Amino acid sequence: MRRDRGVAVPTQTRGVLERVTSAFREYGKHDAIVRRDDLVKEHLARLPADALVVNVGCALVRRFEEDCPARYLATDLRVLDNVDFSSDATQLPLADDSVDMLITLEMLEHVPDPPAVVRELARVLKPGGTVLLSVPSAVPRHDNHDYWRFTAQGLQQMCEPVFDDGEVVVFGGTFETLGYLAAYYVSLLLHVLKVPGRTFRQFFPTVGHAIDRRAGWTTSTDALHTLAFDLLFVGHGTDGQVTRARPEPAELPAQDPEPWAPAP
Repeated sequence: MRRDRGVAVPTQTRGVLERVTSAFREYGKHDAIVRRDDLVKEHLARLPADALVVNVGCALVRRFEEDCPARYLATDLRVLDNVDFSSDATQLPLADDSVDMLITLEMLEHVPDPPAVVRELARVLKPGGTVLLSVPSAVPRHDNHDYWRFTAQGLQQMCEPVFDDGEVVVFGGTFETLGYLAAYYVSLLLHVLKVPGRTFRQFFPTVGHAIDRRAGWTTSTDALHTLAFDLLFVGHGTDGQVTRARPEPAELPAQDPEPWAPAP
């Protein structure tokens, strides 16, 4: 028997409380998105210095640039200060088979034609190069250009015709996803009621993640009755040529002629 702030706490109970507290602290460092990003960093670490990495749809953040040992370029549809060039993701001004690694995170749900973007990524990726493409699955709509949600099987079927050796990795299984959704809507309700509720943002997902780790089937990519928070497709460039239908050529401003010059 130990005493905690003057209150007698059985040793067994105290051990449980310490494990729960530790789980909360650790989860904050290793939530679903952190785990996904760690996998991206692992792939980046394997690249040689002369490789080319392109982050397509980077938005306002040049994510992973500091972790990249190779040449790094960032692009987005919008003309932003942090991008190296602006482009529609279905018409990238990059030569065929010119990129060693493509990173596209949380972008496909915002484009009208996701398969067209996937084909374009395959066109510019070198044979044997790596594509890392993430999409949300069970996530609330989050802006006015949020069009799509994906299952693991749907993402696999969209990508496997143009990439080799592809697999979908789940980040945030069924109960962790339910935890995120519970935290999101409880926090939203408390915000409307003007009641502080930051604790819920971590409590529900932490408990859900613990259940997923024990259950196993809850992170399956093909089991029924499952949910996923985020999905990452990891694939490789194919030896077969991937082409896209091109619009009538337009005059483009002069650009550096190496790989990001317009493909012929």
